[in-house]
Amino acid sequence: MTLARTFLPAAVLASAVIVAHDAAAQTSTTRPALPQQVAAYAAAWSSRDPDRIAALHTHDTVFDLRIAGEAPVTGQQAVRERFRRILRDNPGYASTVGKIGFGPDFVIIEYRIAMDPPAPFVLGSFRYTPMAGVPYAVSAIDVIRFRDGLVSEKVTFLDADAVRANSKAVVPVEAVK
Repeated sequence: MTLARTFLPAAVLASAVIVAHDAAAQTSTTRPALPQQVAAYAAAWSSRDPDRIAALHTHDTVFDLRIAGEAPVTGQQAVRERFRRILRDNPGYASTVGKIGFGPDFVIIEYRIAMDPPAPFVLGSFRYTPMAGVPYAVSAIDVIRFRDGLVSEKVTFLDADAVRANSKAVVPVEAVK
């Protein structure tokens, strides 16, 4: 089975979100409207460059991956390092957006992540050993808050059961030490 690794180009995402959101609701003439901010953020993730992604976060940003054993991280540097780890553990990271919903200063994105990790990795309280060469997809939902045109908080809900089901071994982290 081959899993297509689809990057949603920023232009496609921007077109989709502009249709879904009234761009006239822009609160500042100097700051891009929320759909454009989301498109820029999607393009940064598509680049798989943790520095580029973190640059779109506020200095006091919070990233909260809602997985048992994962503590939220605060600050641009901590977020950069967490994203670096995520992308290192899944170098073929790609996502496909399903649904997008907007609030006044936030976006909710439902998407699927293409997974094909080449080596064991830690996610929360567990160390997962992937089935070599068997790509799979994981459903996720992001709630992303923006402040002054930058991401101030990103909360990610990830289907850990899909990761577990596609691993040949799952060991509690404390048992690995």
